[in-house]
Amino acid sequence: MSAYLDPEGRRFGLPTWPWRMAPRHLRTWRQLDAENKRPTAEYEAQVRGRGWRKAYLYDAQQTREKREPTAAQLDSLRIARWVRSAAACERRGIDAADMRELIEQARADLAARRAQQPRRAERGRSR
Repeated sequence: MSAYLDPEGRRFGLPTWPWRMAPRHLRTWRQLDAENKRPTAEYEAQVRGRGWRKAYLYDAQQTREKREPTAAQLDSLRIARWVRSAAACERRGIDAADMRELIEQARADLAARRAQQPRRAERGRSR
């Protein structure tokens, strides 16, 4: 039998299975990600392989659908990537002036779009 078969968790402190032998209701983070889900609780078990390889397992019943980012969040992330790229170019001695102009224009466009949207109520506690 495998050295990693420990469903009671006596040896490793957590229920442990060898690769591809875990119960079907337990999933790795990547398997949940492929199903567009995320865990809501801590891991319950692990799968171990030779050496240091291990993957934590989450109960598939205790998951939620992933939240989809808004268009504004995606735009902000895109601009942040451009800023990082421009900084990397400058660190390497490459002129990034054109890229900086593009970034400033994108920021202005994003600010203009946000200004046109109706104001939402403040989130959080009122003081």
